[in-house]
Amino acid sequence: MGVIYFYGADRPDLFRIEREAMDRAGKVIARLDALLPESGTILDVGAGDGFTAERLRTTAREVIPLEPSQGMLRPAKLLWWVGGEAEHLPFHDGTFDAAYSTWAYFFSRYLDVRPGLDELRRVVKPGGILIIVENLGQDQLSDYTQGDTSADLNFWKKQGFEFEEIQTNFEFENADDARALLSLYRGTDVSEPPLTLSYRVGLFRQGLVESALGPPAGSPSWPT
Repeated sequence: MGVIYFYGADRPDLFRIEREAMDRAGKVIARLDALLPESGTILDVGAGDGFTAERLRTTAREVIPLEPSQGMLRPAKLLWWVGGEAEHLPFHDGTFDAAYSTWAYFFSRYLDVRPGLDELRRVVKPGGILIIVENLGQDQLSDYTQGDTSADLNFWKKQGFEFEEIQTNFEFENADDARALLSLYRGTDVSEPPLTLSYRVGLFRQGLVESALGPPAGSPSWPT
């Protein structure tokens, strides 16, 4: 399928606003931190500028950011950057203890992401965990996006993933930041942007060894 164009390489200023505003409370990163192994090597697929990888990396947990767009790489950050696409991962079988992707490649409603998933399953060790984070839609943020940017829940269910919802917010520091990003999302000028928008996030996980890591907070359930 190749690399999908992403505005962040051309507009790092807007990408910075987006990553700082979306889930400013850090609920998604906190959940990833709880689910991922405390030690080992983790793959971040579609890592962007390394925002999430930096926050999940510890002295015992090495996070490897994989990013297809050269314009998104930030060599100054103390991360082991790898260029590559999800469908053609440049790693041996069973290289990683876990892998995750946050709002990156896996837009399941419009794209065939199965080749990328097969690659992730190949490079993650048996007993590891695979986590995909997507939008759920039906929130205030959706009023400012073009088209349906929500996950295809039926697809992830058929793929054998467990599901949980994280309710968080887009929170902007000021009106100028909100206006710039929301105008990009909507495709037209947003003259009086809100500073806070409700935001529903879906976390899809597969392969978790329950006896070692424990179940998620609350029982995973699928919307009917």
